[in-house]
Amino acid sequence: MRNAISRELVAYFGRDDWYTQLSATPGLNNLNHYIATANKQISGRKKLATPSKITAEQTLGFGVTLFNSQYERILWKDLRRAFPYMPKNIRQRKNISAPLNRFRSFRNRIFHHEPICWNLYRVQQIHNEMIQVMGWINKDLPAWTATFDRFDSVLKSVRQRLSI
Repeated sequence: MRNAISRELVAYFGRDDWYTQLSATPGLNNLNHYIATANKQISGRKKLATPSKITAEQTLGFGVTLFNSQYERILWKDLRRAFPYMPKNIRQRKNISAPLNRFRSFRNRIFHHEPICWNLYRVQQIHNEMIQVMGWINKDLPAWTATFDRFDSVLKSVRQRLSI
């Protein structure tokens, strides 16, 4: 997703270092802190902050934020192209923003060592939604991930352990 978004931002701004244009674009200058953080982390490793490194350093939070309603008039027309396989009848900003925010929230629970097995049905829904959104970015991703996705077997094991 990060690379798909970056590709569309390059197209929108017409340059590889799209992030240098945020401060000059009305309504986007509040995104500069994401870029400043990326620059700081890259320079802390004593590396040169190239466009590809800036892109790689962007957080999930940055990508999710770009689909918030405050950026709809500025970015949505271009960023929707990051999801070329999303069915046209549902291709609206809110239909990308909502699942991305659920993914971010779920990922944050995991990263903060919070329990996620409180509702296994919900966990399964989130997993299925992730596969669906990946398919909106690249139609081949769901089939490819199926070759190594262990979710169903892990879920079955958890259910057995919890006797559900």
